[in-house]
Amino acid sequence: TISNNVSQTKMNSEASDDATEYHPLVIVGGGIGGLVLALCLDQQYNQNSEHSSSKPLLPIHVYESTSAYTANAGGAIGLYPNGLRVLQNLNDTAPKLLSQVREAGCDYIYRRWMRHDGLEVAVAREDELLPDLVDEDGDDGDEETAAATTTTSTAADSSTTANADRRPRRGSFGMLANRLSGRSLSSTTTSSSPRIETELQSLGIRRWKYQQVLYEACIEAGIKIHFGKRLQTAITTNDSKTVLHFKDGSKVMTSLLIGADGINSKVRNYVVNPTSDEEKQKSLEEFMPEYTGVTCLMGCANVPFMRGICFPSSATSKCHACYYPTKVPKDEVKEEEDNADKDKYEMVFQIYFPSPIERPDTWRTLTPDEAKAECQELAKKLREDGWDEQFLAPLESQSLKGVLRVGLRSREALDVWHVGGGEDGSVGVGRAVLLGDAAHPPVPYIGQGAQMAMEDAGTLSLLLGHFCPMDGDGDATIIDLSKFQDAMDVYEKLRVPRTKAVLGSSVQLGKTQQKRADSMLYNAWREFSIKAQVWAYGTLPVMRPGAAFNYHAKVEEALKELETTL
Repeated sequence: TISNNVSQTKMNSEASDDATEYHPLVIVGGGIGGLVLALCLDQQYNQNSEHSSSKPLLPIHVYESTSAYTANAGGAIGLYPNGLRVLQNLNDTAPKLLSQVREAGCDYIYRRWMRHDGLEVAVAREDELLPDLVDEDGDDGDEETAAATTTTSTAADSSTTANADRRPRRGSFGMLANRLSGRSLSSTTTSSSPRIETELQSLGIRRWKYQQVLYEACIEAGIKIHFGKRLQTAITTNDSKTVLHFKDGSKVMTSLLIGADGINSKVRNYVVNPTSDEEKQKSLEEFMPEYTGVTCLMGCANVPFMRGICFPSSATSKCHACYYPTKVPKDEVKEEEDNADKDKYEMVFQIYFPSPIERPDTWRTLTPDEAKAECQELAKKLREDGWDEQFLAPLESQSLKGVLRVGLRSREALDVWHVGGGEDGSVGVGRAVLLGDAAHPPVPYIGQGAQMAMEDAGTLSLLLGHFCPMDGDGDATIIDLSKFQDAMDVYEKLRVPRTKAVLGSSVQLGKTQQKRADSMLYNAWREFSIKAQVWAYGTLPVMRPGAAFNYHAKVEEALKELETTL
């Protein structure tokens, strides 16, 4: 269980807190990005086929601010093909990880855009976000596909799903392109369709459950997770190392600091303003990201579900939502033989509404009584606004749980994600690099925040492994950081434009959701635009650049290009 593993790990981490420990590499932040990075680095350095068994393993240490990972905390998230690909590639360190994540979540079968009153605007198959598998000879492979999951509907699915199933892959424009290229494809997802990687199909999963799967994989790999370690300051030394001072009084020294500590990142403060003056670091103003004026209420309940992700948007008030199913944890499923399918799943809701008054004291996981009162009040307001009962059912369910209220904050993304090791006067500065929300905080309208952090982790581990190999001698473990700057040049060249483009699309999508209530004309145009795009392309094209991305292929391309220029 999580609690047993946490206790043992905490005991291990506290054994030498009285002294300043040294580790070649330290990750600050044990969220999704930090744990995925730890697994990627373990595969790159310790499981790599080129690693000699006579050399010591690279110890990977993760410092997490919370006292423990707890169940039923943190809402839920969607995982998309580009993020799942990172897990798929961890075949040496954690070969069962992807299947375990899939088992803990629930596949999206359809993607629905709806009006708040229950009218379906458009429906797309979720496998439209999956890239086609292309053989080495350039075609789409033999008559093989594993897309059968897209043909199964539930009682809650409408007749429009049949239209989605009949729609040609990539939409009408895709069918036209295939005909012009001489390929004849069936209009539906059948045995003559292109092969697709269905193990990368999008899914919904409770955040704590996903974190539990990652945590257990880290423990099995021998990665050390230190809990209750809230970073206070990071101070550079004269020999290009960094000393981390935690609020519990402990200290750690490292040659490479990696910040995966979220939107309020302390490592980001160090990257932007590295210093050897501890008092100066402490005097830096505590940064508070800007409140966007939008609050989200999220939670889940056991109610009839639709197989897929649904986006209802109000045409009369600035309120929109996201609903998707995920699995009930096994230990909560009833044992009866006639257990209804609905009891094995729960519907996640995320409802966004304007809240101009900033109330950070109320942004937290709500108690059961608070959750019931808050959700009933919100359901009453939505009902008065004309919202369909299917969207209110989770809010009024007796099975309501895991309700969280959070205000959406924003922070400018950085153009430079690292410090130290360069030729710009930072040679003597301790090396540090950022990933995830610490470098590029997202807004949640396109579902790519966690995916960007996972892509960062996969990319960073590959580049460190390539440019900064291990140099073990006897019992000592050393990472050769002489080419750290080269690794960072490629890392930022790949990741900065990528994250800006994807997360910029998320910002624009969020603005359109809010604008739909301001103008009946704009709302009508937006609904027509969604219908037309799904008909023409199979889904909204804005979703594809995020989901279809292959970080591993991009790294290989960048390294080959670098070789040709040398």
